Amino acid sequence: MLFEPGYAEVDHALPYSRSFDDSKNNKVLALTEENRNKGNRTPYEYLTSFGGEEGERWRQFVAFVEANKNYRLAKRQRLLRKDFTGKAANEFRERNLNDTRYIGRFFKNYVEDHLQLKVGADGTVAKRCVVLNGQTTAFLRARWGLLKVREESDRHHALDAAVVAACSHGMVKRLADYARTRELANIRGGFPDPETGEILDPGAFRQLAVHFPEPWPHFREELQARLKLDDPGELRARLEAFGTYPPEALAAVRPLFVSRAPQRRNGGAIHEETIRSAKRINDKVSYVKVPLQKLKLARLGDIVGATYSRNAPLIALLRERLEKYGDDGTKAFAEPVFKPSKNGKGSLVKSVKLASTQKSGIRVRGGVAEFGEMHHVDVFKCGNRYHFEPVYRARPESYINHPRIPDGAEFLFALSKNDYVRLCLDGVSYEGYFVMYESDGRMTLRAHDQPKPDKMYFRKRVANATNIQKFHVDILGNLYPARAEKRRGLA
Repeated sequence: MLFEPGYAEVDHALPYSRSFDDSKNNKVLALTEENRNKGNRTPYEYLTSFGGEEGERWRQFVAFVEANKNYRLAKRQRLLRKDFTGKAANEFRERNLNDTRYIGRFFKNYVEDHLQLKVGADGTVAKRCVVLNGQTTAFLRARWGLLKVREESDRHHALDAAVVAACSHGMVKRLADYARTRELANIRGGFPDPETGEILDPGAFRQLAVHFPEPWPHFREELQARLKLDDPGELRARLEAFGTYPPEALAAVRPLFVSRAPQRRNGGAIHEETIRSAKRINDKVSYVKVPLQKLKLARLGDIVGATYSRNAPLIALLRERLEKYGDDGTKAFAEPVFKPSKNGKGSLVKSVKLASTQKSGIRVRGGVAEFGEMHHVDVFKCGNRYHFEPVYRARPESYINHPRIPDGAEFLFALSKNDYVRLCLDGVSYEGYFVMYESDGRMTLRAHDQPKPDKMYFRKRVANATNIQKFHVDILGNLYPARAEKRRGLA
């Protein structure tokens, strides 16, 4: 019955035209006939029309909503809201129309304070700056057939920026008018499929084209070209085909480039929490006690004294337990472990001491710990070879086995996260934002539009590169060779 045509429909609890709230918390499954009768009213306004707050229908509705634990608090508040007229409705609508996060409010106020808005002939100033929320831009993206895929790249931010710039206040008002006259659900069939371009309802599409036209001819095709084409020649050729670009504008066109802010703050942990024994640090070996629950089969051979014959029964017992429970230490050692002995009175074993290779680290309270996150890496050149010195937040005199830079090496620059780098290695050019430098000499870069850093884009040893150059990227994505630097500390 639920899936019979016309039996039920999804609609807004607080009318969209009065709330501009298209979130899931404001959507409910309603009987079609009841929804038609409700019209542009809230549940409270509709149900109290049958007998007021003491009427049976409103009291039953309140009891149902409050007893439904599957509803989030935000949804229950919308369903049971009583005051939704005048100032209360305007404030609610304003919150949903505008992005009210701190950065949105700050930038909105900054623009209003510093941008000279157009003054009309009658002395009135152009409409104030408004920070649109995601629901309005999502509607227009769908109307204009634009597909947003966050995981693909960070270019989707440019897509949103273009849609926001093209969205007029008139469009926002018409969107509310459609909702008020109950046409919003009917026109969604006119949205073109972002991937195929197919239009399921030509009539609805024509209606949308009148009230929500493309900002200019070929807007969708031009925006997609700008988002996807990285070759300048191919991009210019595509834009030239639209016939809307003068020659001087075509000559200035360049592909989209994502700008990232370098991370140069001094905050963060100086070292990791675990402090290891440094008795054999000169041999690049450290020791640490590990609870049995964190022990793995692969580390049994690293247990101090594992090769001694007297410890063989204990190692065998630990191995047996781990194999039985699929290498899960928590399950394997839920029951106490006693060291095997002839009289059956062996001592309780709660932890084991493991030996690890310790190539680097920081001295802490007589022991050694792994470095915290690297702050930056200093880049030097000596002869035809590049040298790299990681700089951490700890004092250099506390470093262990730290690589030494050859005497006479020339300091070039420091690389922090999100500094832009170009290099040539084995005759091949690479470039990207700096992510990390590892102790084995490998550097990791990320593509300019890569949403999350990984080690797939570029991770290679770069000491033998023929050229490494650092660039400054401004907020508009323009690249400039970085200025000469003096070596800096952390202060």
